[in-house]
Amino acid sequence: MAPDNQIEEIKRKTDIVEIIGEYVDLKKAGRNYKGLCPFHGEKTPSFMVSQELQIFKCFGCSVGGDVYKFLEDYEKIDFPQALKILADRAGVKLRPLGGFAGYEEKEELYKVNFLTAEFYHYLLAEHPLGEVARQYLANRGITLETVKLFKIGFAPDRSDTLFNFLGKKRGYKPEIIVKAGLSVLRNGQYFDRFRGRVIFPLSDHYGNILGFSGRVIKDGGEIAKYINSPDTLVYKKGNNLFGLNITKQDIKKAGFAIVVEGEFDLLSSYQAGVKNVVAIKGSAFTPEQAQLVSRFCSQVYLALDADFAGDQAARRGIDILKKAGVDIRVVKMGDGAKDPDDFARSDPEGWEKVVKEGEGIYDFLIRTAFSKFDAQTTEGKEKISRELSPILAGIEDEIVKASCMKTVAGRLGVPEEAVVRQVRKHQAAFTQQGGESIPAKMEEKSRREILEETLLGLILQSPNLEKFDGVFKTNKALRLAQTLPNWGKDKFDPGEFAASLPAELRDFFGEVFFAYSDSSSLKIEEEIEEIKKEIEILDLRERILQITRDIAQRESTEDPETLRILTEELDCAAKNLGKLENE
Repeated sequence: MAPDNQIEEIKRKTDIVEIIGEYVDLKKAGRNYKGLCPFHGEKTPSFMVSQELQIFKCFGCSVGGDVYKFLEDYEKIDFPQALKILADRAGVKLRPLGGFAGYEEKEELYKVNFLTAEFYHYLLAEHPLGEVARQYLANRGITLETVKLFKIGFAPDRSDTLFNFLGKKRGYKPEIIVKAGLSVLRNGQYFDRFRGRVIFPLSDHYGNILGFSGRVIKDGGEIAKYINSPDTLVYKKGNNLFGLNITKQDIKKAGFAIVVEGEFDLLSSYQAGVKNVVAIKGSAFTPEQAQLVSRFCSQVYLALDADFAGDQAARRGIDILKKAGVDIRVVKMGDGAKDPDDFARSDPEGWEKVVKEGEGIYDFLIRTAFSKFDAQTTEGKEKISRELSPILAGIEDEIVKASCMKTVAGRLGVPEEAVVRQVRKHQAAFTQQGGESIPAKMEEKSRREILEETLLGLILQSPNLEKFDGVFKTNKALRLAQTLPNWGKDKFDPGEFAASLPAELRDFFGEVFFAYSDSSSLKIEEEIEEIKKEIEILDLRERILQITRDIAQRESTEDPETLRILTEELDCAAKNLGKLENE
């Protein structure tokens, strides 16, 4: 494992506000920054980031931690990957990592994939073996500049070209080559998985090469047109978007992503000057892809095959995008049913124009249904109703839903109420998302916990940083309070203090510190006294209750002296309580 001092060095050189600000729109809020939580749906910001403490905390879903924790949770990566990302940004050269399951093997797979991409790219761009692939790409309008930018390669139609390069020239063991999905073992012999194909490296949005896709050069026969790497320790089908590592800045700048199906659709669009594009390698989004694209934009333009509106997998993809909070539009490619590859190559200006004229998803689905069936016949009306009713039932915005139902009723020539009733039949099949959703119900706190945490939060903002013996009784508050006397009153550094705490207390400290970090210094001392008084009242009530129980238990015993003492204690506690409550 990397030495602790190196982990802390990277954290010191990293600004958590800058990192999280790339994912969340943060606004200054007093001493902290506030935004909508990226870990659960909310409309009112409850996600806080402290530059002072270098931590984050959501008061809606309770997730929190340091910059490493944020990257781990948001990017769905492990600690070593988060450490490496931040080390690269901070310009820190990491010493060897150990102690993390699978980390070294993952690193080996990244390295062997990188070498494979370089090797295949060299064969395509410079080696005589790549002439057939160069000609194929030229015929499809792909320039050498694009080949170099996207690291496109070529796998010769030979059984062991890559295996020999990686094994004999670079010294990789056969086991790692097979684990990377680059070769297969059959009857005791190793064969390259990709042969006679143009090769597209499949990367994550950081540029790490996870796997490959290969497009056969010679169509025909029973051979599959496309094959992909199998799932490996670093590659999972449906988790990534082709080209995002190249186009993510263009997507951010444009504010939306154009989604196409295949690599050539993306490459031709990019060459036509429409660069804010990614490929999903299929007709439907996965939840992982939807979450990924939503990090870079809030709007998606679908530019898929003309028949995708009737494809059930594509419909599920639309639902997934909606759940990810993405606004969806559709690129209309005309009656010629051109795919983006053909369109962008034959009419670059026209391609840019139809992208700008993207149609709303519900308008598109309604228009498509009416274009497929004859609305003048009873049978056609039934088919349109069957296709559109579930779609309309799934619209969450009631105004949009009402507008769409009115449009459908008008085009069908039926009363609007008939469409409304039909849609209601499908309503139960959809889960309505109302208001703000919180992943898990937060554990309710006792009155004492609330008071003690409030007092701690105020103390942490107080210039006096007083110690209050005997006040704190709940576990975390007591443990945190006991550490405070070790810090000088005039030298209290919240960030340094937080770093000194064990992990379970660090998160608790962040929570109480965030909650009161914007309290007015003029009122803090008054508020502290008020909370101390409330805790004292609570203590007296608890003491009175306990004495009353003790008296009830001893009344049947022959111990008048103990009863007298308990009665005096009860009277004293009751007087003190009355005095405090009347102040």
